[in-house]
Amino acid sequence: MNGRDANGVTISDVAAAAGVSRQTVSNVLNRPARVAPDTATRVRRAIEELGYRPNRAAQNLRERASRCLGLKIPAPIGVSNFLDRFLYSLTAAAGAAGYHLLLFAPTAVDEELATYEDLIRTGTVDGFVLADVSARDRRLPWFAERSIPFVCFGRPWGQEDGPYTWVDVDGAYGIEQGVEHLIGRGHRRIAYLGWPEGTGFGDERRRGWLRAMGRHGLETDGLIGVCGEGVAVAVAAAERMLARPEPPTAFVCGSDTHAVGARLAGGLDADGRPRVGVVGFDDSPAASLISPRMSSIRQPLDEVARRVVSLLTARVQGSDSPPEGVMLRPELVARE
Repeated sequence: MNGRDANGVTISDVAAAAGVSRQTVSNVLNRPARVAPDTATRVRRAIEELGYRPNRAAQNLRERASRCLGLKIPAPIGVSNFLDRFLYSLTAAAGAAGYHLLLFAPTAVDEELATYEDLIRTGTVDGFVLADVSARDRRLPWFAERSIPFVCFGRPWGQEDGPYTWVDVDGAYGIEQGVEHLIGRGHRRIAYLGWPEGTGFGDERRRGWLRAMGRHGLETDGLIGVCGEGVAVAVAAAERMLARPEPPTAFVCGSDTHAVGARLAGGLDADGRPRVGVVGFDDSPAASLISPRMSSIRQPLDEVARRVVSLLTARVQGSDSPPEGVMLRPELVARE
């Protein structure tokens, strides 16, 4: 620990700059859960200002740790690059904490569990991020029974009382903001277009629509459209709703894929303006590339990633703090 890094800076230099002991600096680097937040912030500031880069290889040999976190990447669907943006944020957050990411592709669930077990057994990774949590996901109790460190991006739907740590974004709140935006534009017949029941996050977003509509005393009967994650099926679902005797004048949607479908179904008037109002979810590039541009709900992915990495690395490093859930709020990006 006395050796100099590539910049000629030692851990003693960092300790002196931060006004702490060398052991405290070591704890911030390797076991941050043991250090008070204010002290850790002061040490990280000194590390950044001095440009200190610890010798990770030597640390890994001492700790028998890989300094690597595992993440399964689901297959891309729809128009959103949501997972790409989350992966970028997660890679940056892991790097800031001295970790790397190991990615692997989806397989059948049993094969996936075998992959998790092999990666832990061989010391290839220290823990996992689950970014595709489904309702009653059977991977969660599997991890917990084996004491494998993991953190979910997304609530443990159907297992909320389980001993699981997660970070999520309040989708219901985001959809409520979308409804309020459309009401402010003069709309009263506002439809919801999203996934079939049972996805957890989709059900929550639908509840946000119902709550906002009820708060304003607006009609909801016949204004729910259901389809999978695809532009063609979203167009078809929106067209069916627009063909009704009392069609919606606007859509708030579970994803930007659904929103693009609603926009295409509604079309443009002679002046090039959308015939129906639309608010999407995820603020993907599609929302700003479609013409006219489309309002959408943006998730705070950088903050999600920082929280996920902080919680996971604390568990990897032996923190015995109880499981916790962190809820963050999205924001409406108003366009049109």
